[in-house]
Amino acid sequence: MIGTVVSERYKIEKYLGGGMSSVYLATDIILNREVVVKMIKADPLHKEKSVQRFQREVESTIQLSHPNIVSVMDVDETEEYHILVTEVVHGPNLKEHIVKNSPLDIDEVISIAMMTLRGIEHAHDRGIIHRDIKPQNILLDADGRVKITDFGIAKALSETRMTETNQVIGSVQYISPEQAKGQNTDERTDIYSFGVMLFELLTGKLPYEAETAVSVALKHISEPFPDISEYRDIPVGLKNIVMKCTEKEPMNRYRHADDVLSALVYYKDVSKPYVPAKKHEQEKTKVTPVPKKEEPENKAQAAPVPVHKPKAEPQSEPPAGEEKKKRRKWPWIVFLLLFLLTAAAVIVYLLWPRQSPTVSLVNLQDMTVEEAEEYLLSEDLVTGNISEIYDDSFEEGSIIETSPVSGAEVERGSTVDMLVSKGEEPYTTEDYTNQMYEDVEADLEAAGFTIDSENQYSSEIPAGTIIDQDVAAGEAVYPDETEITFTVSDGPEPVPVTNYAGTSLEAARAELESRGFIVNVTNEIYSSEVPAGAIVSQDPSYGDFLPGSHINVIVSLGEEPPRETTYQISLNIPYPKETDSSSSSSSKDDDKEKKDKKQKPEPVEAEIFIGDKDNDVKQVAETIEITEDTNHTISLILLEGESGQYRVEVDGEEVISETVDNK
Repeated sequence: MIGTVVSERYKIEKYLGGGMSSVYLATDIILNREVVVKMIKADPLHKEKSVQRFQREVESTIQLSHPNIVSVMDVDETEEYHILVTEVVHGPNLKEHIVKNSPLDIDEVISIAMMTLRGIEHAHDRGIIHRDIKPQNILLDADGRVKITDFGIAKALSETRMTETNQVIGSVQYISPEQAKGQNTDERTDIYSFGVMLFELLTGKLPYEAETAVSVALKHISEPFPDISEYRDIPVGLKNIVMKCTEKEPMNRYRHADDVLSALVYYKDVSKPYVPAKKHEQEKTKVTPVPKKEEPENKAQAAPVPVHKPKAEPQSEPPAGEEKKKRRKWPWIVFLLLFLLTAAAVIVYLLWPRQSPTVSLVNLQDMTVEEAEEYLLSEDLVTGNISEIYDDSFEEGSIIETSPVSGAEVERGSTVDMLVSKGEEPYTTEDYTNQMYEDVEADLEAAGFTIDSENQYSSEIPAGTIIDQDVAAGEAVYPDETEITFTVSDGPEPVPVTNYAGTSLEAARAELESRGFIVNVTNEIYSSEVPAGAIVSQDPSYGDFLPGSHINVIVSLGEEPPRETTYQISLNIPYPKETDSSSSSSSKDDDKEKKDKKQKPEPVEAEIFIGDKDNDVKQVAETIEITEDTNHTISLILLEGESGQYRVEVDGEEVISETVDNK
């Protein structure tokens, strides 16, 4: 149930407890506020009537708007439940407050009582009777303010049965005599229950105690209400209010809650600081009776009581005349005694209770069959047919309803049939294997089971899926008594991965792929420490991982080579000059002719030698022909930290020679 959304609006957050209903703390997902959701099991035997009457009774409580009544916000129903949504009250119920703080101060008792009566009065004025007033249904908020809850629930739950079977709903410790008899109820029913609660507020005790619920109910019907002064010294005025609230006959109680409230207000206004009475004064204290019945009781109390004095012993023998008189009186005395005895016998005969030929059947609900048979035997009634059904609203072995119904007048010797609860219907477990554990856990916990789990690796069954269960399918079990342990798949078992740094890519890939992993080379880098083709690093570096996971690696390219620098060098290669011999051998005529006529230069070879990364300086790298001074560009490729050189020879003569350093 936890986590589910009820009525498409209220998300169940926490289980708070139960009584007539299962109570949950919930969140209104529309208005984003906390609420209380009460899930009340519908009557399966009278479904249509149950829904109609629940709607009528409980919806009428929505009109109740009072600071001392818990507000009803919404009403709904499902196939199985009636749903009641109320405000949240943060605080204990009155029963918890009494147990923790008893005895309560009288002023506090009066304050709580007056707030409770104001809430009851507000409901009564609108024709709504609670029928289950008790401390458990009185909540105290953080400011100590009284909040009455569950108005209308007792009637809503019981009306179908009350109409057809005369059953009684309500806590037996606070039940009114008319409820216990299965008779009609009205405002005075709530006043009786309030009176019992007021007794408990003042004393910390319940008025009636017994081993069985039916015995307590019978005491409410027939036994006098206990004298509260035997438990605690309280003012007479307050004691009288308790006694009048708890009169056996409704006609002798206060008629309206307002009457009780007025009595408390009057008591509070006129009372002085209370000083406990002395013992002999307490013995004289009498409960002030209802005014209309006061006269006969007062007359009875005013009747003179004969005082018997012991006869004085004779001091001397009486005279003879007096003895003769006494002898004449004794026949009259005998006659008078006989007359009185006869009159007493007649009175006893007339007043002695004689067994009626019929009996009003008491409410046997919640009684065990043995207890019911004991009662039936005492009333000369006979146990009839006993039928059994599952009903988790009644304890196993307790009576749900009888035929004839409670309150019916039946002849002695008649049979009484009983419908007995077999308790909660067993829950039949299913085969939950191959279902998602999270879903099964939520459903079974909502049904009341205690759920546990054990995890197990499986390469075949997906993670989170149920593999096995310790309670077999088809078992009939009770949720609140059963713990189910499921074996749940954790998916494939993780495989350990070591760090392959320094291992060759080929070897690492073969091993990882054999274990089901996928190897990705994400980068290749130079490394002076890791040989080429080996793994420099991996991600993830190591650990346990599921097969199919990706292992990303970076592979070494080996040591990084030196860097190259290319130098572009421009050479100015000179053309060789003419020699002196050639000049002298010329005739004067030739000189004259040369001057007159421009000569064309002959081409010569220029050899270029380069020493760098790619060339040997001893080898000719390049040969060109020149006919004049010529500019020529060469390239030297030098490694980092190395030097190179170049030189030029023209007609076998070195004309240029240089060294270049690459630092």
